[in-house]
Amino acid sequence: MHPQPEIAIEGIGALHRVDNADRDTVRVWRNAPDVRAAMYTRHEISPAEHESWWERDVSDPARHMFIAALDGVMLGVVSVFRPPGAKQASWAFYAAPDAPRGAGRRMEALALELAFGPMGVETLDCEVRVENVRVIALHEMFGFAPAGEITRETPEGPVIAVQLILTSQSWAARRAGVLAQLGYTGEAS
Repeated sequence: MHPQPEIAIEGIGALHRVDNADRDTVRVWRNAPDVRAAMYTRHEISPAEHESWWERDVSDPARHMFIAALDGVMLGVVSVFRPPGAKQASWAFYAAPDAPRGAGRRMEALALELAFGPMGVETLDCEVRVENVRVIALHEMFGFAPAGEITRETPEGPVIAVQLILTSQSWAARRAGVLAQLGYTGEAS
């Protein structure tokens, strides 16, 4: 069982830091066809490649990786890259293959509440493959604004992505309405 959550919002879910018990589950999720389709690299991740990634990312003090859950059901992974003391961060997420409908919205709300709350971030950004219009629209619903396209070189060739940015002020202006849409009217804990 996971330790106390980093953040929990009644009716929306909680973010728990990953631990070694999550290692194999995260690899299965990373290899799910829908998840791979949205990643920069789309090949199936071998156990050795996953192990190397896990050891590097989980031990990096700038990388914060969480399992999102609601009422004991794991929704997926949320990661935030924030160097210690930085006011700018980047984030990403992916849903578990069997996550219930609405998991992405819940994970995004949890990530924003954590980043702009306890983490003290002022600007949050993310990158989404240009063809992933559904996730771009999701981020825009939360207030992210497109900041342009970027090209990332990958082992499978160049990938074009949209960079999206959200400030703490923009989130504060949208927060109550977005959380209300998810069925919550109180405060995060």
